Amino acid sequence: MVQNNTIQNNNIFSNFPRYNLTGQKKMNPLAGSALEDDSIYIRKKAKKKKILFGSTLASTILTAGILGLVFAKGFHGGSFKKLSKITEHLSDKIAESSHKSTKNAANSAVYYARKGTKRTIEGLQATSNFTAFKDWMANKLFRKTKVTSAFADKSTSVFKKIVDKTLGKQYSKAEIKVRDMSSLLKHYSTGNLSELNPATKIKIKNETYTLQELTQKLSSLSQQLENTYDNNFSLGARKARDKKRTKLISNVSDEIYNRFFKDKNSLFKLKNYTSYVTEDVTKDAQKTLEKEILKGKREVTNNISHIYGNIKNKLNNFSEYVKPSDSQTREAVQNLKQNFDKFKSCSGQNESELRQKISTQILENIDNLKNLVTKSGNYNQTEQQNMLRRLEGISKAVEQSGNNSKGILEEIMTLLKGLNKQNIMSDTDYKEFSKMYSGIKNNLDKAANLEAGEYFLKQAELKVGSAPTDVLSLIFPIGTGAIAIATGEDKDEKISKVLNTCIPLVGTFATFIYGTTKMMSGAKNLIFSFVSGAILGKIGSYCDKLYQKYKQTGSITNIVKDEYTNLVSDIVPKDYNLKSEQNLKNKK
Repeated sequence: MVQNNTIQNNNIFSNFPRYNLTGQKKMNPLAGSALEDDSIYIRKKAKKKKILFGSTLASTILTAGILGLVFAKGFHGGSFKKLSKITEHLSDKIAESSHKSTKNAANSAVYYARKGTKRTIEGLQATSNFTAFKDWMANKLFRKTKVTSAFADKSTSVFKKIVDKTLGKQYSKAEIKVRDMSSLLKHYSTGNLSELNPATKIKIKNETYTLQELTQKLSSLSQQLENTYDNNFSLGARKARDKKRTKLISNVSDEIYNRFFKDKNSLFKLKNYTSYVTEDVTKDAQKTLEKEILKGKREVTNNISHIYGNIKNKLNNFSEYVKPSDSQTREAVQNLKQNFDKFKSCSGQNESELRQKISTQILENIDNLKNLVTKSGNYNQTEQQNMLRRLEGISKAVEQSGNNSKGILEEIMTLLKGLNKQNIMSDTDYKEFSKMYSGIKNNLDKAANLEAGEYFLKQAELKVGSAPTDVLSLIFPIGTGAIAIATGEDKDEKISKVLNTCIPLVGTFATFIYGTTKMMSGAKNLIFSFVSGAILGKIGSYCDKLYQKYKQTGSITNIVKDEYTNLVSDIVPKDYNLKSEQNLKNKK
């Protein structure tokens, strides 16, 4: 008998589930004609709810893990440099337009905004004091037995090797470019220049050379460049500096103890919690090594931008203390900044004389500022001492920026620029040297700043005992994941928990430890870890969805086709008619 499909389709009762005589079975409305046991249907519904709950739980656990990292590590290091720079830039712009007004609201806003930003940054950095306590106490416990002491030594050694390798990679980039430039310069001197008349006279700045003298000077400078770099930044030089560093921070644990536990009142002094203790107690040692590192860098490369940037940073530090109502001092600061801009832009044949003249004016500006600070009556004795100390630092920086301020690289580029201007060196060759010069300068800046900053702090943290506690911090996500897996009722649920919970959580912590060894600053590392955890969470959730589909269909091919179809439907607009476009092409 042929079934009447029309009647079947028009039968409104066909949409309802059908029961047999016993009432034990029903038709699953999603599955058409397949019969399903009520208990199985209920269990499947419960399982879907459990999976949804598990996904929510995974997000909660991941968020808790991130908050745990924030609590455990805090914020410190170079995380807030950009924020400070933005604040300084805005305050400079406002100050330039309103420095003559004594009651300008913008001046007060800038003054208090800078103070507020500074205190906020210091407060965020001080959250890392919990890390210092934790590491210090854990290190004391680890030293109680041979086994735990060996574990602490081994983990510290491994972390130190990774940190040293990270710094070494930064320096190796600069070193390769130094060798390349020195080699090319020697080749150019003995090759291209040797083909010209050696008696040819060339005037560069205020100096006159024969081509032979210039060739010899370039060869000498190229060798001097390599020697100076090796003396300051080779592996041997860095190891010698590392011994000094180790000696300078040898008592860091004792200093942390004295800061908080020297007497009964120390633990409750608010001042002890306004900065990151590990960074604070090693500040003087860090400045000692920083001077040595930056002195070596200036011997290799020290152009006017370096000098100007250094002086301007010192002036910005001074400006923080200038009160909104002190219009005379603010106006004197603006005059000083204008002279600094002139100092930076000096060029041409009389560059040295012009710079020397402006340097004299700058020193007069600084003397004027000293008088205003001490005689205006706007500042108490402590404020005056802080301001005068900063002005003295500016004076020294200006005095040191005289005739001997250029690094070896800048001396080389001055001679090459002279050759290029007189058409002895082609534009192509000069651009090639300029490119190498920029590469050395930029890479050496990064490496030297890393060694003087985050690398030093990481060494101090390792000395306190951060490495073993960082390794043990992985126990939390692994343990949490193991508990989550153990509570799974069956294999499918356990796999879902691995994908949704364990992988993102363990990955977040592992990423954080990786960032720590790579000397990422606190806030940057936490953001890096959070983003990594979120990405791993999305990947895990997607893999879980594919696994559930596989359990239903049993076919990998169908899953791939289905995912491809979904991908195409997301990319191609729904109203896009591929056939119409093909017909249009055929007509053309």
